[in-house]
Parts: sequence; structure tokens; C-alpha cells
Amino acid sequence: MKESLEKIKAYIKSNQQKVVLFGGVALVMFIIIIAISIAVKMTGVKITYQELETKLARAAYEYLQEYPNELPTEGKTTILSASTLIENKKIKELKKYVKDATCTANVQISYEESSYDYQAYLTCDTYKTENLLDVIKAKTDKSQTGDGLYEINNELVFRGENPNNYVSFADELWRIVKIDKDNRIKIILTETKDTDIYGTWDNRYNSEKQSTYGINNYALSRALLKTNEIYTSKYESLNKYLTKYDLCVGKRLEESVEKNGSLECSETIKEQMIGLLPAYDFMNASLDGLCTTITSRECQNYNYLVNMKNKWWTMTADLKDTYSAFGISYSGVANSDYTSSNSILRYVLALNGRVLYESGEGTQENPYVIR
Repeated sequence: MKESLEKIKAYIKSNQQKVVLFGGVALVMFIIIIAISIAVKMTGVKITYQELETKLARAAYEYLQEYPNELPTEGKTTILSASTLIENKKIKELKKYVKDATCTANVQISYEESSYDYQAYLTCDTYKTENLLDVIKAKTDKSQTGDGLYEINNELVFRGENPNNYVSFADELWRIVKIDKDNRIKIILTETKDTDIYGTWDNRYNSEKQSTYGINNYALSRALLKTNEIYTSKYESLNKYLTKYDLCVGKRLEESVEKNGSLECSETIKEQMIGLLPAYDFMNASLDGLCTTITSRECQNYNYLVNMKNKWWTMTADLKDTYSAFGISYSGVANSDYTSSNSILRYVLALNGRVLYESGEGTQENPYVIR
């Protein structure tokens, strides 16, 4: 009997220790939870700014599902303020999500090519959603002299020896040629690991030469076919960043002095996703006043487009015959050459004006990065 009593006492003592141990662990866990809660409350950080942008875009989508009459029509934009989304209980007050004392926001909904695009713009104490377009304009004052951005023909054109116009896109390095009047950002390929960028402008049989010198009609050219194939294989998946534009494929003579695009844009191929550079854009990139024709040797001066490696084609054909087009030589001088010659197809894309800025200064070492 005495032995049994001792066992009972030992059992109770053992369980008391477990209870105390469990209680101690629970107390520690409780303190940790309280500490985390206080830290979160002090910092106010619950989600990232980009996560909040996504949440705002989703809230706008849900709102417009209930009010479809407010959706934009083709080529138009609808703007929904955060206050509208909050009032309709689609999202909480913005300060519930981030540390900033004040934040304002709106969601811009555009409709192009049968597709709606939702983009939230957030402005907080320490963060702001920015378009690459606005960053370029803010960082690059319109120049009067020297490298920079110039207003020419109702467009903003980069000119000079080495303006800060580098942009990273599709894991390749590009340079921004210009911002056109419709706020499309035209970029030309500078560096790529792709080895399939060499090609002829055209190599069909030419009756005038009675040989496969090619025919200098860009609308029917091998270059058009190949660049379209390249777009489909490499860039179509990135279509949300890009937009269509008209290719200026009119011809010019070597002695023509027009630099406003009137010759090249006298003939266009409508709404394309990829092309080459028209001759007048090469001419306008030079700051030398003696760059008066496409073949002026002075066009190589103060012109970042001559720093490209290898010989490459422009999109512009020579009006004097049926088999020549203008290319840029190894030395950076433009000349008329048989379209069957093998040169780099340095293609041009157009970023849409809504692409968002992530980082960068536009230099080769620190190019613009979009998101």
C-alpha cells in the first residue's frame, strides 16, 4: 500500500513538471507572437508596393464586372480612383497595407486590340509607380547642344555620340531611338546572343540584273519575312510590353536631303510589330550639320548608331534602281548596296507608353529596366 502511494506521488510530480514545461513554452510562444504583432504595427509593412498595385488592379477588375458600362472603348482609357474602390468595398484603405502615412492611387484601364489592360499607379511617401516614358522625359532634358533628347518633327529623338538611351529588354541590350508623337518608344537592337540576325534584305531573282540580286520592295522582302519570324519566336510572348506601328518603307535617292520622314513615310506597311530602321532616323541621330544626305560621310560623326558592331541594313531602299538598299558599313558610313548582300538585320520594336520603370539610368552599365 505504501509502495503504491509513492508511485502515485511520483506520477503527480512528473505530470506537474510537464504542465509547467508546457506552460513555459506556451508563454514564450505568446511573447513572440505579441512581439511580431508590435513590430508589424510599428513598421506598418504588410505587403509590398507592387503587391498593392496588383491588389488595386484586381479591385478595379471586380468593380468593372459590376459596372461594365464604365469599361473603356477601343483606344480609350478609364481611370478609377482608389477612393471609388474603397467606397465600393473592393479594397481597404491604403494605409492598412503599407507603412506610409499617406498614399493615393488610381487604376488606368485601357482597351486595345480586343484586350483590357489594368495598371495601378501608386503614390506614397517613399514610393511612386512610374512609366518609363515619364522617367526618360524627366531624366533627359530636351537638348540644345550635345548628346541628348531633341524635339524634331513632333517627336523626341535621341542624338549624339553617346546619349543615355540604353534599355534592357528580353535579356538583350537596346538603344532608344525616339519617342514618337503617339508616345511609342522605338528601340533598336544593340547587343544579343542570337546568332540568327544575319540576313539579306532580299535575294529574289531580279529581271533588271538577270540575277538573284534581290528586289528592293520591302513589303515583299526576305527581311520582312525573317523579322516577322523573329518576332513570333522571340518577342510575341512579351507582347504586353509592345505595340504596333506603321513601317515607313518609301524609297529615297542618295542625293535626297529630306530628314523629316516625308520620303520614307510616303509608303507604309500598317500596324506591324517589328521592322528595321528607316534611313532618316539614322541621319537625325547625328549632330553634324553636314549630314545632309544618307550617304554624307559626316553622318557618322556624333552619332551613337555608328557604334554598332558589324554592317547592318536600314529599311530604306534606293530609288535609283530595283535591287539596292541602304546599309550602314563597318565604319559607320551609309551606302547603297545590293539587297542580296549578307548583313545584320538590326530590328526595331516599339515599347508602349505604359511600360513601367523598374530601375536604371540609361547608361550602358546601368540601362533602363522595365517591369
